[in-house]
Amino acid sequence: MYYISPDNEYPRHVGDVQLDDPSFEIGGELPAGWTLVADATSPEKEEGKVVEEVFPTEVDGVMTRTWVKRDETAEESARRLAPQTAKQKLLDLGLTEDEIFALSNRIVL
Repeated sequence: MYYISPDNEYPRHVGDVQLDDPSFEIGGELPAGWTLVADATSPEKEEGKVVEEVFPTEVDGVMTRTWVKRDETAEESARRLAPQTAKQKLLDLGLTEDEIFALSNRIVL
């Protein structure tokens, strides 16, 4: 479960609410100023896109988790492709698949 604090901080969790009011229990009445955020399914991931959660939006009177989908940056793309890029570079240097496996699993001394 996710919450918005009285200071408009998000995401906050049950422990954060309990720091404000130690008697709070899930399902009980929220302390003044706290808002429960309804869950929602994030969009499907697709290559070249990043799904990020943003501040909740009101849907039919209920604050609801919200995501945006955006193009990944060059850095994010490089990070996503790094395992294939690194393997190809090792193959280009003449390493075998077994040697690459040994390196990636820290089998070599």
